[in-house]
Amino acid sequence: MEHVNIPDSQRHEVKGASTAALNTVLHSDGDGTTTFKFVDYSNIANVPTIDGYEFVLSSFSGATQLPSSVDVPLQVTFGSAQTTADVSLASNGTVTFNTAGNYIVTFILRFGRTGGTGNCILLNRIKLNGLQAFNTNTCSFDNAFITVPFSATLGFNVIAGTTMTMDIMRNSAGNNSGGLIATTPVQASWNISPSATIIVSKFSGS
Repeated sequence: MEHVNIPDSQRHEVKGASTAALNTVLHSDGDGTTTFKFVDYSNIANVPTIDGYEFVLSSFSGATQLPSSVDVPLQVTFGSAQTTADVSLASNGTVTFNTAGNYIVTFILRFGRTGGTGNCILLNRIKLNGLQAFNTNTCSFDNAFITVPFSATLGFNVIAGTTMTMDIMRNSAGNNSGGLIATTPVQASWNISPSATIIVSKFSGS
């Protein structure tokens, strides 16, 4: 009887199957022999690619940031300088995209004022390569002591070397006061409330 015609119930198991550990698979050793073993990614020729956004940089400023006067822009800073393979952050707040691709950037700002009278109007904008991108954001306060958190998540498709900065400004239509406020909790076990935070993720995959 040809082997192909032997019923499954009468066929012999593969050599080594009777002593193989649970959940091991038959693996070619490349020399004409086989072994039952547990496999991992190092044994797989076509490893699947994971598509999605990966975190590449995060930083924050623990300093209050106040424009010097009305109608004078102040570039927002996000803490100490740092560099990754994909993104660099300068101490003056300039972000440089070192590699081309699709990025998601989250900004968290805490607008406020700790003095002054009347209304203050704070403006905020993002610049790419020195030119404004998107519309201007506006906050108005009539309270002398107030802090308002603001966050935005934006997508960017950039080439390598693209720079991004953020400005705030006191509008002369209002009082010369206000900016980005940092707060240090009295409780030592609580972390600081930064004036400005930036989180950058990059799309990876096919």
